[in-house]
Amino acid sequence: MRDYLLKKLRDAKALRLDASRPLAVEKVRSMHHLTARERTATLLDPGSEVEFGSIAARDNDGGWVPESGGVDFVGTINGHPIITSSTDYTDRGGGYGAARLEHLISLAHEHRWPVAFFVDGGGSRARHPRAGLGHLELSGQIGRFTLFDGMAELSGWVPTVAIVSGPSFAGHASLAGFSDIVIATRGSAIGMGGPPMVEAALGLTLSPQELAGVEMHDRTGGIDLLVDDEPTAIQSAKRYLNFLWDQPNGQPNASSEGIADLVPESGPYDVHPVIQAIVDNEPILELRPNFGRSVVTALARVDGRTVGILASNPAVDAGIISEATATKIGRFVELCDSYEYPVVSLIDSPYTAIETQTGLQPGLSRWHTRVLQTQQRRTVPIASIQLRQAGGFSGHLMAGSPTGHTVPLWQVAWPTAHLGSHDPFTATRSFNSFDDIIEPVETRLGLSRLLKHLPTSVERRSSHRKKKHTIDTW
Repeated sequence: MRDYLLKKLRDAKALRLDASRPLAVEKVRSMHHLTARERTATLLDPGSEVEFGSIAARDNDGGWVPESGGVDFVGTINGHPIITSSTDYTDRGGGYGAARLEHLISLAHEHRWPVAFFVDGGGSRARHPRAGLGHLELSGQIGRFTLFDGMAELSGWVPTVAIVSGPSFAGHASLAGFSDIVIATRGSAIGMGGPPMVEAALGLTLSPQELAGVEMHDRTGGIDLLVDDEPTAIQSAKRYLNFLWDQPNGQPNASSEGIADLVPESGPYDVHPVIQAIVDNEPILELRPNFGRSVVTALARVDGRTVGILASNPAVDAGIISEATATKIGRFVELCDSYEYPVVSLIDSPYTAIETQTGLQPGLSRWHTRVLQTQQRRTVPIASIQLRQAGGFSGHLMAGSPTGHTVPLWQVAWPTAHLGSHDPFTATRSFNSFDDIIEPVETRLGLSRLLKHLPTSVERRSSHRKKKHTIDTW
Protein backbone atom coordinates (compact mmCIF):
# COMPACT_ATOMS: atom_id res chain seq x y z
CA MET A 1 0.00 0.00 0.00
CA ARG A 2 1.34 3.43 -0.90
CA ASP A 3 2.68 5.42 2.02
CA TYR A 4 0.68 8.55 1.18
CA LEU A 5 -2.58 6.63 1.60
CA LEU A 6 -1.58 5.53 5.07
CA LYS A 7 -0.36 9.03 5.90
CA LYS A 8 -3.73 10.57 5.04
CA LEU A 9 -5.51 8.11 7.32
CA ARG A 10 -3.03 8.58 10.16
CA ASP A 11 -3.19 12.36 9.87
CA ALA A 12 -6.98 12.31 10.07
CA LYS A 13 -7.00 10.03 13.13
CA ALA A 14 -4.31 12.10 14.82
CA LEU A 15 -6.65 15.10 14.78
CA ARG A 16 -8.82 13.28 17.32
CA LEU A 17 -6.03 12.71 19.84
CA ASP A 18 -5.51 14.99 22.85
CA ALA A 19 -2.00 15.86 21.65
CA SER A 20 -3.50 17.52 18.56
CA ARG A 21 -6.04 19.55 20.55
CA PRO A 22 -4.07 21.60 23.10
CA LEU A 23 -6.67 24.38 23.42
CA ALA A 24 -9.49 21.92 24.01
CA VAL A 25 -7.41 20.01 26.55
CA GLU A 26 -6.54 23.25 28.33
CA LYS A 27 -10.22 24.13 28.55
CA VAL A 28 -11.03 20.75 30.07
CA ARG A 29 -8.14 21.03 32.53
CA SER A 30 -9.28 24.48 33.64
CA MET A 31 -12.58 22.91 34.73
CA HIS A 32 -10.77 20.11 36.60
CA HIS A 33 -12.22 17.51 34.27
CA LEU A 34 -10.80 14.64 32.24
CA THR A 35 -10.80 14.61 28.46
CA ALA A 36 -13.08 12.16 26.64
CA ARG A 37 -10.16 9.80 26.00
CA GLU A 38 -8.85 10.07 29.55
CA ARG A 39 -12.26 9.07 30.86
CA THR A 40 -12.42 5.89 28.80
CA ALA A 41 -8.76 5.10 29.48
CA THR A 42 -9.43 5.34 33.23
CA LEU A 43 -12.45 3.06 32.91
CA LEU A 44 -10.96 0.32 30.71
CA ASP A 45 -8.20 -2.18 31.31
CA PRO A 46 -4.99 -0.92 29.63
CA GLY A 47 -4.46 -2.45 26.21
CA SER A 48 -7.99 -3.87 25.93
CA GLU A 49 -9.64 -1.13 23.88
CA VAL A 50 -10.72 -1.25 20.23
CA GLU A 51 -11.95 2.09 18.90
CA PHE A 52 -15.06 2.28 16.73
CA GLY A 53 -16.12 5.03 14.33
CA SER A 54 -13.05 7.27 14.35
CA ILE A 55 -13.46 8.08 10.64
CA ALA A 56 -16.72 9.55 9.36
CA ALA A 57 -16.20 10.08 5.64
CA ARG A 58 -13.90 10.88 2.72
CA ASP A 59 -13.94 14.38 1.26
CA ASN A 60 -13.86 15.47 -2.36
CA ASP A 61 -10.06 15.79 -2.26
CA GLY A 62 -9.56 12.21 -1.11
CA GLY A 63 -8.84 13.09 2.49
CA TRP A 64 -10.40 11.31 5.42
CA VAL A 65 -12.83 13.17 7.67
CA PRO A 66 -12.58 12.26 11.36
CA GLU A 67 -15.69 11.66 13.43
CA SER A 68 -16.45 14.36 15.99
CA GLY A 69 -18.30 14.74 19.25
CA GLY A 70 -16.70 11.94 21.21
CA VAL A 71 -15.06 8.51 21.27
CA ASP A 72 -16.40 4.95 21.38
CA PHE A 73 -14.66 1.73 22.41
CA VAL A 74 -15.10 -1.95 23.12
CA GLY A 75 -12.75 -3.00 25.91
CA THR A 76 -12.70 -4.77 29.25
CA ILE A 77 -13.00 -3.99 32.96
CA ASN A 78 -11.21 -6.57 35.11
CA GLY A 79 -11.13 -8.79 32.05
CA HIS A 80 -14.88 -8.61 31.33
CA PRO A 81 -16.07 -7.06 28.03
CA ILE A 82 -17.75 -3.66 28.07
CA ILE A 83 -18.75 -0.95 25.62
CA THR A 84 -18.02 2.63 26.54
CA SER A 85 -18.77 5.94 24.87
CA SER A 86 -17.64 9.38 25.96
CA THR A 87 -19.07 12.54 24.49
CA ASP A 88 -16.71 15.50 24.13
CA TYR A 89 -18.39 18.85 24.71
CA THR A 90 -15.30 20.70 23.38
CA ASP A 91 -15.89 19.09 19.95
CA ARG A 92 -19.14 20.29 18.40
CA GLY A 93 -20.69 20.39 21.85
CA GLY A 94 -20.39 16.62 22.19
CA GLY A 95 -23.33 16.25 19.83
CA TYR A 96 -24.27 12.83 18.58
CA GLY A 97 -24.09 12.57 14.82
CA ALA A 98 -25.69 10.06 12.54
CA ALA A 99 -25.40 6.49 13.82
CA ARG A 100 -22.38 6.89 16.10
CA LEU A 101 -23.61 4.38 18.66
CA GLU A 102 -26.21 2.24 16.93
CA HIS A 103 -23.78 -0.48 15.92
CA LEU A 104 -22.35 -0.74 19.44
CA ILE A 105 -25.81 -0.88 20.98
CA SER A 106 -26.64 -3.75 18.66
CA LEU A 107 -23.42 -5.51 19.69
CA ALA A 108 -24.28 -4.93 23.35
CA HIS A 109 -27.71 -6.48 22.81
CA GLU A 110 -26.35 -9.46 20.89
CA HIS A 111 -23.46 -10.31 23.22
CA ARG A 112 -24.96 -8.95 26.45
CA TRP A 113 -22.02 -6.61 26.99
CA PRO A 114 -22.57 -3.87 29.60
CA VAL A 115 -22.47 -0.25 28.40
CA ALA A 116 -21.02 2.77 30.21
CA PHE A 117 -21.80 6.24 28.84
CA PHE A 118 -20.22 9.59 29.64
CA VAL A 119 -22.98 11.98 28.64
CA ASP A 120 -22.16 15.69 28.71
CA GLY A 121 -23.60 17.86 25.95
CA GLY A 122 -26.70 19.26 24.41
CA GLY A 123 -28.04 16.35 22.40
CA SER A 124 -27.80 15.37 18.76
CA ARG A 125 -26.54 17.82 16.17
CA ALA A 126 -28.33 18.83 13.01
CA ARG A 127 -25.28 18.67 10.74
CA HIS A 128 -22.89 15.76 10.66
CA PRO A 129 -19.28 16.29 9.44
CA ARG A 130 -19.90 13.90 6.56
CA ALA A 131 -22.98 15.80 5.29
CA GLY A 132 -22.91 16.84 1.63
CA LEU A 133 -19.54 15.30 0.80
CA GLY A 134 -20.93 13.27 -2.05
CA HIS A 135 -18.32 10.54 -1.69
CA LEU A 136 -17.79 7.52 0.55
CA GLU A 137 -19.53 7.87 3.90
CA LEU A 138 -18.90 5.70 6.95
CA SER A 139 -20.61 5.18 10.31
CA GLY A 140 -24.04 4.70 8.79
CA GLN A 141 -26.56 2.63 10.68
CA ILE A 142 -25.33 -0.92 11.27
CA GLY A 143 -27.49 -3.28 13.27
CA ARG A 144 -31.05 -3.56 14.47
CA PHE A 145 -31.52 -0.35 16.41
CA THR A 146 -31.44 3.39 16.33
CA LEU A 147 -30.28 5.15 19.47
CA PHE A 148 -33.39 5.40 21.63
CA ASP A 149 -35.23 2.24 20.65
CA GLY A 150 -31.90 0.45 21.13
CA MET A 151 -31.58 1.80 24.67
CA ALA A 152 -35.15 0.70 25.40
CA GLU A 153 -34.27 -2.81 24.22
CA LEU A 154 -31.15 -2.92 26.41
CA SER A 155 -33.17 -2.03 29.53
CA GLY A 156 -33.32 -5.10 31.75
CA TRP A 157 -31.19 -7.12 29.32
CA VAL A 158 -27.81 -5.40 29.44
CA PRO A 159 -26.47 -3.39 32.39
CA THR A 160 -26.15 0.28 31.45
CA VAL A 161 -24.46 3.07 33.39
CA ALA A 162 -24.47 6.80 32.62
CA ILE A 163 -21.89 9.19 34.08
CA VAL A 164 -22.80 12.88 34.05
CA SER A 165 -20.07 15.38 34.95
CA GLY A 166 -21.27 18.55 33.23
CA PRO A 167 -24.37 19.94 31.52
CA SER A 168 -26.39 17.08 30.02
CA PHE A 169 -29.48 18.09 28.07
CA ALA A 170 -31.87 16.79 25.40
CA GLY A 171 -30.55 13.57 23.82
CA HIS A 172 -27.72 13.27 26.30
CA ALA A 173 -30.17 13.49 29.20
CA SER A 174 -32.32 10.87 27.49
CA LEU A 175 -29.36 8.48 27.39
CA ALA A 176 -28.97 9.00 31.12
CA GLY A 177 -32.70 8.48 31.68
CA PHE A 178 -32.66 5.18 29.80
CA SER A 179 -29.72 3.86 31.84
CA ASP A 180 -30.07 1.52 34.81
CA ILE A 181 -27.70 3.57 36.94
CA VAL A 182 -26.93 7.30 36.77
CA ILE A 183 -23.81 8.62 38.50
CA ALA A 184 -23.39 12.40 38.59
CA THR A 185 -20.74 14.78 39.87
CA ARG A 186 -21.57 17.82 41.97
CA GLY A 187 -22.32 20.91 39.93
CA SER A 188 -23.49 19.02 36.84
CA ALA A 189 -27.01 19.20 35.39
CA ILE A 190 -29.54 16.91 33.66
CA GLY A 191 -32.56 18.26 31.80
CA MET A 192 -34.55 17.80 28.63
CA GLY A 193 -34.38 21.46 27.55
CA GLY A 194 -31.19 23.46 28.02
CA PRO A 195 -30.77 27.12 29.03
CA PRO A 196 -30.96 28.47 25.44
CA MET A 197 -34.30 26.75 24.88
CA VAL A 198 -35.69 28.02 28.17
CA GLU A 199 -34.53 31.55 27.42
CA ALA A 200 -36.07 31.46 23.94
CA ALA A 201 -39.37 30.09 25.22
CA LEU A 202 -39.76 31.86 28.55
CA GLY A 203 -37.28 34.74 28.49
CA LEU A 204 -35.53 33.39 31.60
CA THR A 205 -31.75 33.33 31.79
CA LEU A 206 -30.71 30.39 33.92
CA SER A 207 -27.48 28.49 34.37
CA PRO A 208 -27.56 24.72 33.79
CA GLN A 209 -27.36 24.17 37.55
CA GLU A 210 -30.20 26.59 38.27
CA LEU A 211 -32.32 24.90 35.65
CA ALA A 212 -31.65 21.22 36.36
CA GLY A 213 -28.86 20.77 38.88
CA VAL A 214 -28.11 17.20 39.93
CA GLU A 215 -28.39 18.10 43.60
CA MET A 216 -32.12 18.44 42.99
CA HIS A 217 -32.19 15.08 41.19
CA ASP A 218 -30.33 13.52 44.11
CA ARG A 219 -33.16 14.51 46.47
CA THR A 220 -35.98 13.52 44.11
CA GLY A 221 -34.63 10.16 42.93
CA GLY A 222 -33.47 11.12 39.43
CA ILE A 223 -29.92 9.84 39.96
CA ASP A 224 -28.43 6.93 41.85
CA LEU A 225 -25.14 8.38 43.09
CA LEU A 226 -23.85 11.92 43.61
CA VAL A 227 -20.05 12.08 43.87
CA ASP A 228 -17.41 14.77 44.03
CA ASP A 229 -15.47 14.35 40.77
CA GLU A 230 -14.95 12.33 37.61
CA PRO A 231 -12.33 9.88 38.96
CA THR A 232 -14.71 9.00 41.81
CA ALA A 233 -17.60 8.62 39.36
CA ILE A 234 -15.55 6.25 37.19
CA GLN A 235 -14.52 4.15 40.18
CA SER A 236 -18.17 4.02 41.29
CA ALA A 237 -19.19 2.79 37.84
CA LYS A 238 -16.53 0.09 37.97
CA ARG A 239 -17.71 -0.94 41.44
CA TYR A 240 -21.30 -1.22 40.22
CA LEU A 241 -20.35 -3.30 37.19
CA ASN A 242 -18.08 -5.51 39.29
CA PHE A 243 -21.13 -6.75 41.20
CA LEU A 244 -22.12 -8.65 38.06
CA TRP A 245 -19.57 -11.27 39.10
CA ASP A 246 -19.24 -13.06 42.42
CA GLN A 247 -15.95 -13.23 44.29
CA PRO A 248 -14.36 -16.53 45.41
CA ASN A 249 -15.17 -15.84 49.06
CA GLY A 250 -15.77 -13.00 51.44
CA GLN A 251 -14.81 -12.23 54.99
CA PRO A 252 -17.27 -11.02 57.65
CA ASN A 253 -17.11 -7.55 59.11
CA ALA A 254 -15.51 -7.26 62.55
CA SER A 255 -18.88 -6.06 63.88
CA SER A 256 -20.71 -9.26 62.89
CA GLU A 257 -20.38 -10.90 66.32
CA GLY A 258 -22.02 -7.91 68.01
CA ILE A 259 -24.97 -7.65 65.65
CA ALA A 260 -27.54 -8.40 68.36
CA ASP A 261 -26.67 -5.14 70.11
CA LEU A 262 -27.42 -3.02 67.02
CA VAL A 263 -31.24 -3.30 67.14
CA PRO A 264 -33.03 -2.03 70.28
CA GLU A 265 -36.36 -3.47 71.36
CA SER A 266 -38.00 -0.11 70.62
CA GLY A 267 -37.15 3.30 69.24
CA PRO A 268 -35.18 4.50 66.22
CA TYR A 269 -31.83 3.12 65.06
CA ASP A 270 -29.67 3.35 61.94
CA VAL A 271 -29.87 0.15 59.89
CA HIS A 272 -26.55 0.71 58.08
CA PRO A 273 -24.44 -0.94 60.84
CA VAL A 274 -26.85 -3.90 60.78
CA ILE A 275 -26.35 -4.30 57.04
CA GLN A 276 -22.58 -4.10 57.37
CA ALA A 277 -22.61 -6.73 60.13
CA ILE A 278 -24.38 -9.17 57.79
CA VAL A 279 -22.52 -8.60 54.51
CA ASP A 280 -18.86 -9.02 53.62
CA ASN A 281 -16.16 -6.74 54.95
CA GLU A 282 -16.21 -4.32 52.02
CA PRO A 283 -18.21 -1.13 51.47
CA ILE A 284 -21.76 -1.60 50.26
CA LEU A 285 -22.85 0.33 47.17
CA GLU A 286 -25.92 2.24 48.29
CA LEU A 287 -28.18 3.56 45.52
CA ARG A 288 -30.32 6.69 45.85
CA PRO A 289 -29.25 7.27 49.47
CA ASN A 290 -30.91 10.71 49.70
CA PHE A 291 -34.27 9.69 48.21
CA GLY A 292 -36.86 7.62 50.04
CA ARG A 293 -34.48 7.48 52.97
CA SER A 294 -36.68 5.29 55.19
CA VAL A 295 -35.51 2.31 53.13
CA VAL A 296 -31.92 1.49 52.14
CA THR A 297 -31.26 -0.08 48.74
CA ALA A 298 -27.73 -1.34 48.14
CA LEU A 299 -25.59 -3.93 46.42
CA ALA A 300 -23.29 -6.00 48.59
CA ARG A 301 -21.87 -9.50 48.92
CA VAL A 302 -22.47 -12.31 51.39
CA ASP A 303 -19.53 -14.74 51.44
CA GLY A 304 -18.58 -13.54 47.97
CA ARG A 305 -22.06 -13.81 46.41
CA THR A 306 -23.65 -10.62 45.09
CA VAL A 307 -26.96 -9.72 46.74
CA GLY A 308 -29.37 -6.82 46.73
CA ILE A 309 -29.99 -5.38 50.18
CA LEU A 310 -33.45 -3.97 50.87
CA ALA A 311 -33.62 -2.67 54.43
CA SER A 312 -36.07 -0.61 56.46
CA ASN A 313 -34.32 2.28 58.20
CA PRO A 314 -36.17 3.22 61.42
CA ALA A 315 -33.82 6.18 61.87
CA VAL A 316 -35.90 7.97 59.18
CA ASP A 317 -39.67 8.34 59.66
CA ALA A 318 -39.62 5.16 61.81
CA GLY A 319 -39.09 3.10 58.64
CA ILE A 320 -42.51 4.04 57.22
CA ILE A 321 -42.88 3.22 53.51
CA SER A 322 -44.02 6.41 51.79
CA GLU A 323 -44.96 6.74 48.13
CA ALA A 324 -41.43 7.86 47.25
CA THR A 325 -39.93 4.98 49.21
CA ALA A 326 -42.26 2.51 47.52
CA THR A 327 -41.11 3.73 44.12
CA LYS A 328 -37.51 3.28 45.21
CA ILE A 329 -38.23 -0.28 46.37
CA GLY A 330 -39.97 -1.22 43.14
CA ARG A 331 -37.20 -0.04 40.85
CA PHE A 332 -34.51 -1.71 42.96
CA VAL A 333 -36.36 -5.04 42.90
CA GLU A 334 -36.63 -4.73 39.10
CA LEU A 335 -32.87 -4.15 38.91
CA CYS A 336 -32.04 -7.16 41.09
CA ASP A 337 -34.54 -9.38 39.28
CA SER A 338 -33.17 -8.44 35.85
CA TYR A 339 -29.57 -9.29 36.71
CA GLU A 340 -30.35 -12.18 39.07
CA TYR A 341 -29.14 -10.75 42.35
CA PRO A 342 -30.83 -12.55 45.25
CA VAL A 343 -32.53 -10.05 47.56
CA VAL A 344 -31.99 -9.87 51.32
CA SER A 345 -34.85 -7.94 52.92
CA LEU A 346 -34.45 -6.58 56.46
CA ILE A 347 -37.94 -5.58 57.61
CA ASP A 348 -38.78 -3.11 60.35
CA SER A 349 -41.65 -0.86 59.26
CA PRO A 350 -44.88 0.02 61.08
CA TYR A 351 -46.99 0.73 57.98
CA THR A 352 -47.26 2.17 54.50
CA ALA A 353 -48.19 5.83 54.19
CA ILE A 354 -49.39 8.51 51.82
CA GLU A 355 -48.23 12.10 51.91
CA THR A 356 -50.85 14.62 53.05
CA GLN A 357 -50.78 18.31 53.93
CA THR A 358 -50.36 17.33 57.56
CA GLY A 359 -47.58 14.82 56.87
CA LEU A 360 -47.39 11.07 56.38
CA GLN A 361 -50.62 9.21 57.14
CA PRO A 362 -51.29 5.43 57.01
CA GLY A 363 -52.60 4.37 53.63
CA LEU A 364 -51.92 2.91 50.20
CA SER A 365 -51.45 4.59 46.83
CA ARG A 366 -50.87 3.45 43.26
CA TRP A 367 -47.13 3.67 43.97
CA HIS A 368 -47.44 1.08 46.70
CA THR A 369 -49.56 -1.29 44.61
CA ARG A 370 -47.06 -1.08 41.74
CA VAL A 371 -44.48 -2.60 44.08
CA LEU A 372 -46.83 -5.45 44.94
CA GLN A 373 -47.00 -6.27 41.22
CA THR A 374 -43.23 -6.01 40.91
CA GLN A 375 -42.75 -8.43 43.79
CA GLN A 376 -45.32 -10.81 42.33
CA ARG A 377 -43.51 -11.14 39.00
CA ARG A 378 -40.07 -11.34 40.61
CA THR A 379 -38.38 -14.72 40.13
CA VAL A 380 -35.05 -14.00 41.82
CA PRO A 381 -34.86 -15.57 45.32
CA ILE A 382 -35.64 -13.36 48.30
CA ALA A 383 -34.80 -13.94 51.95
CA SER A 384 -36.69 -11.87 54.53
CA ILE A 385 -35.55 -11.20 58.07
CA GLN A 386 -38.08 -9.45 60.28
CA LEU A 387 -36.06 -7.42 62.74
CA ARG A 388 -39.04 -5.94 64.61
CA GLN A 389 -42.21 -4.71 62.90
CA ALA A 390 -43.95 -5.59 59.65
CA GLY A 391 -47.17 -3.62 59.96
CA GLY A 392 -49.80 -3.00 57.33
CA PHE A 393 -48.67 -3.96 53.84
CA SER A 394 -45.03 -3.20 54.61
CA GLY A 395 -44.10 -6.91 54.63
CA HIS A 396 -45.64 -7.36 51.17
CA LEU A 397 -43.70 -4.43 49.76
CA MET A 398 -40.41 -5.46 51.34
CA ALA A 399 -40.53 -9.17 50.56
CA GLY A 400 -43.54 -10.03 48.43
CA SER A 401 -46.33 -12.39 49.43
CA PRO A 402 -45.38 -15.77 50.92
CA THR A 403 -48.28 -17.19 48.93
CA GLY A 404 -47.07 -15.68 45.65
CA HIS A 405 -45.87 -17.66 42.66
CA THR A 406 -42.37 -17.96 44.13
CA VAL A 407 -41.68 -19.45 47.55
CA PRO A 408 -39.54 -17.27 49.83
CA LEU A 409 -36.00 -18.59 50.09
CA TRP A 410 -35.96 -17.94 53.83
CA GLN A 411 -38.51 -16.23 56.06
CA VAL A 412 -37.18 -15.77 59.57
CA ALA A 413 -37.40 -13.33 62.46
CA TRP A 414 -35.22 -12.13 65.29
CA PRO A 415 -36.33 -12.39 68.93
CA THR A 416 -37.16 -8.66 68.80
CA ALA A 417 -39.94 -9.30 66.24
CA HIS A 418 -43.44 -8.02 67.03
CA LEU A 419 -45.89 -10.87 66.51
CA GLY A 420 -49.63 -10.81 66.03
CA SER A 421 -51.98 -8.65 63.96
CA HIS A 422 -52.26 -5.16 65.37
CA ASP A 423 -54.18 -3.64 62.44
CA PRO A 424 -56.56 -4.94 59.77
CA PHE A 425 -53.93 -4.75 57.03
CA THR A 426 -51.33 -6.83 58.87
CA ALA A 427 -53.84 -9.68 59.02
CA THR A 428 -53.46 -10.13 55.25
CA ARG A 429 -49.94 -11.44 55.80
CA SER A 430 -49.21 -13.65 58.78
CA PHE A 431 -45.74 -13.14 60.13
CA ASN A 432 -46.48 -15.73 62.79
CA SER A 433 -45.57 -18.38 60.21
CA PHE A 434 -41.80 -18.04 60.05
CA ASP A 435 -39.40 -20.70 58.93
CA ASP A 436 -37.61 -20.06 62.19
CA ILE A 437 -36.81 -17.55 64.90
CA ILE A 438 -33.05 -17.10 64.85
CA GLU A 439 -30.39 -15.33 66.84
CA PRO A 440 -29.12 -12.26 64.99
CA VAL A 441 -25.62 -13.71 64.79
CA GLU A 442 -27.00 -16.66 62.79
CA THR A 443 -28.25 -14.41 59.98
CA ARG A 444 -25.05 -14.18 57.93
CA LEU A 445 -24.25 -17.88 58.29
CA GLY A 446 -27.75 -18.96 57.23
CA LEU A 447 -27.71 -16.65 54.20
CA SER A 448 -24.25 -17.80 53.19
CA ARG A 449 -25.17 -21.47 53.29
CA LEU A 450 -28.46 -20.99 51.41
CA LEU A 451 -26.82 -18.89 48.68
CA LYS A 452 -24.27 -21.65 48.05
CA HIS A 453 -27.14 -23.99 47.19
CA LEU A 454 -28.34 -21.65 44.42
CA PRO A 455 -26.98 -21.09 40.91
CA THR A 456 -24.77 -18.01 40.68
CA SER A 457 -26.07 -14.80 39.15
CA VAL A 458 -23.89 -15.43 36.08
CA GLU A 459 -25.34 -18.92 35.66
CA ARG A 460 -28.90 -17.66 35.98
CA ARG A 461 -28.30 -14.79 33.52
CA SER A 462 -26.69 -17.11 30.99
CA SER A 463 -29.86 -19.23 30.94
CA HIS A 464 -31.99 -16.28 29.80
CA ARG A 465 -33.23 -16.51 26.23
CA LYS A 466 -35.11 -13.24 26.51
CA LYS A 467 -35.31 -10.53 29.12
CA LYS A 468 -37.80 -10.70 31.94
CA HIS A 469 -38.87 -7.05 31.87
CA THR A 470 -37.58 -3.53 31.51
CA ILE A 471 -36.30 -1.42 34.40
CA ASP A 472 -38.24 1.74 35.17
CA THR A 473 -36.60 4.69 33.40
CA TRP A 474 -37.21 7.41 35.97
